[in-house]
Amino acid sequence: GGGERWLGRLNEIAVPTLIIHGTEDPVLPYVHGLALKDAIRGSKMLTLEGTGHELHHEDWPRIIQAIKGQTS
Repeated sequence: GGGERWLGRLNEIAVPTLIIHGTEDPVLPYVHGLALKDAIRGSKMLTLEGTGHELHHEDWPRIIQAIKGQTS
């Protein structure tokens, strides 16, 4: 555990939030990323099709672009 006590407080997040999630994540299934997106008001989600729990080198350009878009 550990994170369960914060789950009900996600709606309190009031800063720009970018969720990066792979569709094939075996550790935290993609539906968990979608739930975060729904729970955090105004959040954006970058979906990495076919990616599991690790970030791949070929995904970095998209990730960096998403971070730049979120922070500028």
